[in-house]
Amino acid sequence: MLIHAIPSNELMSWARIYMIESFGVGARIVAKFGLETEFGSHTYYSGRFVSFRMSVDFPEEIQNSCCAHYFISYDIALFMKISYILENAEIEEENEFENIDVCGSVENNRINVDEIISDHGENQGLNVSEVMNENIILDFKDPGTWPEKITNSQRTHIVKMRINYSEKLDLTRSERDGRSINVSWFFKNLVNGNRCRRTWLNYSKSKNALFCVPCKLFLNLTEKNVSKLALDGFINWKKVSERIPEHENSNIHKKNFCTWKMLEMSIGEGKGGIDKELQDSIKLEENHWRLVLKAIIDIIMHLAMEGSAFRGADELVSSIGKSNDSGKFLNLVKLVSNYNEPLRIHLERHKKGGITYFSHEIQNEFLEIIANKVRSTILSQIKSATYYSILFDCTPDISHEEQMSQVIRYVVVNENGCEIVESFLGFIQVFEKTGESITEDILRSLSKDGIDLANCRGQSYDNGANMAGKWKGVQARISAINELARFIPCTAHSLNLVGLHAAKCSPELEKFFGIIQKLFNFFSSSTQRWDMLKKHLKFSLKGYSTTRWSAKYRAVKSLYLQLAQVIHTCNVLKNGNLCEEATVELNSLLKGITNFNFLCMLTIWNKILMAIDKVNVILQKQNISIDVATNHIKGLLKFIEKFREEGIDEALIESKQKATNLSIEPVFPSIRSRKKKKMPGELADDDISTISEESNFKILMKNVCDRISNGLKERFDSIDEAAQDFSFLDGKFLFTLPTIQLKKHAMDFCIKYEKDIDKIEFILELDSFTQHVFQLENKLIDARSDEILSFILKNGLQDAYPNIYTAYQIFLTLPVTSASCERSFSKLKIIKSYLRSTTKQRRLNNLSIISIEHEIAKTINYDDIINEFASKKARKVVF
Repeated sequence: MLIHAIPSNELMSWARIYMIESFGVGARIVAKFGLETEFGSHTYYSGRFVSFRMSVDFPEEIQNSCCAHYFISYDIALFMKISYILENAEIEEENEFENIDVCGSVENNRINVDEIISDHGENQGLNVSEVMNENIILDFKDPGTWPEKITNSQRTHIVKMRINYSEKLDLTRSERDGRSINVSWFFKNLVNGNRCRRTWLNYSKSKNALFCVPCKLFLNLTEKNVSKLALDGFINWKKVSERIPEHENSNIHKKNFCTWKMLEMSIGEGKGGIDKELQDSIKLEENHWRLVLKAIIDIIMHLAMEGSAFRGADELVSSIGKSNDSGKFLNLVKLVSNYNEPLRIHLERHKKGGITYFSHEIQNEFLEIIANKVRSTILSQIKSATYYSILFDCTPDISHEEQMSQVIRYVVVNENGCEIVESFLGFIQVFEKTGESITEDILRSLSKDGIDLANCRGQSYDNGANMAGKWKGVQARISAINELARFIPCTAHSLNLVGLHAAKCSPELEKFFGIIQKLFNFFSSSTQRWDMLKKHLKFSLKGYSTTRWSAKYRAVKSLYLQLAQVIHTCNVLKNGNLCEEATVELNSLLKGITNFNFLCMLTIWNKILMAIDKVNVILQKQNISIDVATNHIKGLLKFIEKFREEGIDEALIESKQKATNLSIEPVFPSIRSRKKKKMPGELADDDISTISEESNFKILMKNVCDRISNGLKERFDSIDEAAQDFSFLDGKFLFTLPTIQLKKHAMDFCIKYEKDIDKIEFILELDSFTQHVFQLENKLIDARSDEILSFILKNGLQDAYPNIYTAYQIFLTLPVTSASCERSFSKLKIIKSYLRSTTKQRRLNNLSIISIEHEIAKTINYDDIINEFASKKARKVVF
């Protein structure tokens, strides 16, 4: 049987069968559904098909055309097999066709088509040229481009596309002989004074003419006195007021108008019409496939948000539920099918070569669609917020490729007022780590996403020379392009460096942290020792990292709280059967931790690190503003200065008491003073130091405090400067500062942000804001900047105080840390693990953005995903 297919670029939500008119009222229809499989440039189908034999031969022209048509059901790129069987046709049998060849024959199909055509008229019969030209793409908006003789599929396509279509009249070029089209022609004035829209009347730009849509669609050239509105367009503007009422009152127009609306009703709702049963079948099948695809998308979304692997070693559909190597995706498909009826049916009726939508290509397509929707949502929020800050950081992945994380910080307006958001946009593969190359990668990425660098008001990176360098670093190059993109080094990273440098100011301090790490290594290197340790400890010992200062606090804290238990465990192991090497190492460690000097350092560092860690945790919050961060840093500085004067002595008293409980002598070990050899001619002896060991210890720890204090002052000057520029916007200053000082701060602020703030209006707004708004809510005097901005938004005051609103928005946009980039690296290690080291960059980015921005991914409508997937799968097929 020779099969002809309508091109899939003419996707229809239904398939109306006009061929019934050709075959007579008594024609019967058999509709069967199948799946599409591509081989080369042809498309093959599988499913149930009805084989039939006709009584007479086809004419040669029909044999070269078709005796069965494939219509496309909805937009899921599934094809529906429809066979037209005449009333007197004899059905032989139903056969299974795994592959229906498009180059088959019509040997057993016999029918006298000439009689059918003569009975029903030439224009309603089966026309070979119509069938072969159904792939013509039409402009449904412009009737002037429609052919004189419109085929059934073209008519269906036009009517479908014009459902709910509202024409936007552009009559700028409608002039003819000094007259132009009047908009009033598209409305009919009723006797009662009301107006109704002439939906049937359409203007063609291509021909500069007016057309009647239904009469053009259902034009019958055999009729007499065919109106220009239905043929080649009406262009006589002088006679419009006479011809339009005359045409719309004619019987031919009313008949065509009713036929048009009946066709719309059949397409849109499936109610009425000769093909209602067919449309109901299509909708059932459409609903089935939508439920199947929703289940598949749900599984893909679940695995992507978890960062789990999809594929296994055996991805055959026939192996699902049988093989342990099918991978998480196929195993979840099998699990969900136990509770999802459409998915179960889909698995049961699957045949080899058919489409399953389980392949990794389909997974990638769905991941791409979901990730693009998440990314477009984020980008629309960024563009809506206007101002933003950029956060970038680099790390190597498991396959030794340098990945740079891109995070954008901005302010979102929502029902709660406002919210500071740091959104992840993806990973950028970096090939050169120079400041110039990284800057080009950043600018290229921003341009690709349509983000204007001119609206950037802040940038934050780590303290690496290629990123933070004053002359050739990324921040310097970005600032050269946009001077308002203020650079604020990552405060969490800076705080880590402050503590790291303070811990290296003396060999004694390095020895102290070395003992802690060696103690952890000693127990963790042996499972038996670790089991012994767990029997005596409530929580295990911790190792520390040089890049994460909080790890040092956890290591010191666990040993400080359980020092007695650790010493007891070491004594138990010492009396056990250890090898010589382990015994020597244990004796060395035991001697080190039972030293009073070690105990004092452990007590002091526990207090210092506790204070640093609390601030470090606060600084890493994504919604923190620079004024809050500055206050916490200043609080830490005051604590360190106070601890230097009072805390060290208190820690020594506590250490002596603890040493007594542990049977450790509370005395600093004395160090023999080295006597310098006299040189010839020298008479004087060396001065013997009179400073006690305790005093030396205090001096050492005071030096540590001084190092931390100086580091806090030096490394946080940029954020402190930014906080000072915006300090007058804080509630306690805004409503308490004298007017003169407030105006002075405002003037200085406007000089820096003259491109964003109108100086005169801003000062006037501040004067009014401090007087009238404070009367509305007097609690604002204790409010932070984000709370004041939320108050402005909740009460709709941004229209009255636009410059103040802009100032707060810029202030909250300024970054504090690049910790969000560090968090994205944690996801990178989960997604691109050693088992998935060959993951391509595109898939990595799609999985990462879905996993990291899972809150946005959860809000995506699955129907939108399916529709976009279907539109991508739709393609033009030519046989």
